[in-house]
Amino acid sequence: MHAVRDVGGRFGGFTRESLELLRQFEENNSRAWFAAHRRLVREMLVQPALDLVVDLGPFLRREVSPGLRAEPRVGGSILRLQHDARFHREAPLRTHLELWFWEGLGPSHQHPGFFVRLASDRMVLGAGITMFPPDMLARFREHVDLPSTGRELVRVLNGLEDAGMRLTGSSLRRTPKPFTADHERAALLRRVGLRAERTLALSETMPEAVLGPVLPRLLLGGFVRLKPLHEWLRRLE
Repeated sequence: MHAVRDVGGRFGGFTRESLELLRQFEENNSRAWFAAHRRLVREMLVQPALDLVVDLGPFLRREVSPGLRAEPRVGGSILRLQHDARFHREAPLRTHLELWFWEGLGPSHQHPGFFVRLASDRMVLGAGITMFPPDMLARFREHVDLPSTGRELVRVLNGLEDAGMRLTGSSLRRTPKPFTADHERAALLRRVGLRAERTLALSETMPEAVLGPVLPRLLLGGFVRLKPLHEWLRRLE
């Protein structure tokens, strides 16, 4: 992780009880259970997440990108813990807490950004975009095809992988036309989403240290490391 100055403020940390509550989401994935535990969810997950977003926002805009949006509200930088009932009837609750910091106007999922995902046994931080909107996907392929920008992206991704990041995102089975299967960057051309992320396992001896007041600084260091990918993706907009 890159060294950054201390990020102080409101955030006091998540707790073992926070992680236990997330574990219970997996065992009791129902809206009735969520309603009965709403106060605990608010105190142990939502309020610390709000404080974390408030603390991170100014530092993200100063040290990563001035246009990054850090909105301290559920439905803003804090993804809703309850899924849309139309599409997730069998598992109405997320089993993790996810924060999202994006850059651009309009729906946040249509823009590149940075995320942190907290589950009962792991924390994941990363950057990118889950699914390219059609126009951005066309520009992505154009930039990947060009030797200058395509090779630049390869260098960025290789650097992130060397730093312990892994690439995620959906891909097509075949290289899209008009590109050929033997294209130098065919694997990238097949992508319809692109993220780089790093997972930290939360052992029983680690949560207090990792999830306490030092967490904003750790996250900011990781996001600074991911900044080159974000900057490359922002050129597509």
